[in-house]
Amino acid sequence: MSLQEDIELAIHAHSALKAKFRDFLSGKATFDLAAIVDTQACQLGQWLGQEGRWLLPEKNHDEICRRHTEFHQVVGAVIDKIKHKDFNGARHDLGREGAFEEASLALTVALRKATHSSSQPMQPEGFGAPPEAAALSRSRST
Repeated sequence: MSLQEDIELAIHAHSALKAKFRDFLSGKATFDLAAIVDTQACQLGQWLGQEGRWLLPEKNHDEICRRHTEFHQVVGAVIDKIKHKDFNGARHDLGREGAFEEASLALTVALRKATHSSSQPMQPEGFGAPPEAAALSRSRST
């Protein structure tokens, strides 16, 4: 898979969270609320800690990590509202102009910006990519 495909999958996965929240709020689905606030528990968080660290320019990686953390903080705030039975507040946060949408959009923009500014994988200064990352980078560029 290419960097752009990885990022598009991450965008899709995070967008799917909104639908899951709506299903949870309407009683149609259950949700592991504790795991959802953990930035390392989702696919994007795992990718950022592994492949993304080597495939993204450091500037983009740092911004995406920051936006990703902000996104999960918003998710945590929505969950807190749910726990306190503030369902209207949670629905508002999940609405078109709510905090969830804003954080999701900021994360999506940062991810898409990385695909445009990253023509080749870069390594953080002072570190060499592990052999498996270098092999992955070579396989992606062919």
